[in-house]
Amino acid sequence: MAQLKDYIELTKPKQTFLLLLTSIFAYLTNVKSISFVGAVHLIASMLLSISGTTAMNMALEADIDSLMRRTSSRPIPQGRLTPLEGMTFGIALFLSGLSVSLLINIYVAIAIILGLISDIFLYTLWLKRRNPMSIVLGGIAGGAPALAGWAASSGKIDLQGVLMAITVMLWIPAHIWYIAIYYKEDYETAGIPMLPVSYGVKQTVKAIITALFILIAVELAMFVMNMFGLVFLILSLPFTSLLLYKSIVYLKDLSKEGARRMYKMASPLIGIIFIAMFIDNMIRVFLLS
Repeated sequence: MAQLKDYIELTKPKQTFLLLLTSIFAYLTNVKSISFVGAVHLIASMLLSISGTTAMNMALEADIDSLMRRTSSRPIPQGRLTPLEGMTFGIALFLSGLSVSLLINIYVAIAIILGLISDIFLYTLWLKRRNPMSIVLGGIAGGAPALAGWAASSGKIDLQGVLMAITVMLWIPAHIWYIAIYYKEDYETAGIPMLPVSYGVKQTVKAIITALFILIAVELAMFVMNMFGLVFLILSLPFTSLLLYKSIVYLKDLSKEGARRMYKMASPLIGIIFIAMFIDNMIRVFLLS
């Protein structure tokens, strides 16, 4: 039972659930094309593939995790599992998820593979130990579940699916960099050149603010292009704008505890945006029926 718990921990359940949520609601936004079987296949494929990619990531980053206070208690750094066991577990989960995705359509599989390439090859193996902007390209992995969800219901990869994925990518800087500010000393100890370590906290917050400005522009663009209606804008824009405002205010503080508060404020934003997409679509379908 203890080892089972360790394997589950490799999948980072909270992070996996959040990404799964974006995929499910991206799928549900195309309400006319959804089905119970399709939803079950999507949930299974995304749960397995996201969990598998995360477990592989944990196996590859065990040496870094062992140096950081926040991550040193994880199963592989503690020796409860070996990197080989973690990698084998991750590959098995990912391939299972990829196999299920093929029951939906090839575009879902393409999105899942794109997520793997971004997370494992671009972010973990290439950029994380070298480049302070690693999460920007690595953020493609965060957007892949949303792209897969839209592809599952629409049967294609198009501009709307890409913009939904970009929405996630633009949220990631606030989600990742605020917690990186809080654990800045950990990243310094591990020799990881995260943006707060390489360029300082103030420049990092400015980068977050820039990403949030662009996120608001993307939300407005999806409304203008009639991908989503006024309900989406009313439900999502105030929360994004509030995070932007609080980030600008945080520039005058730049405290460690303030960064933790900003992280907690940023974390639920992506869920709010995707739920707003779903509610907007449901109302539009109801009014047109």
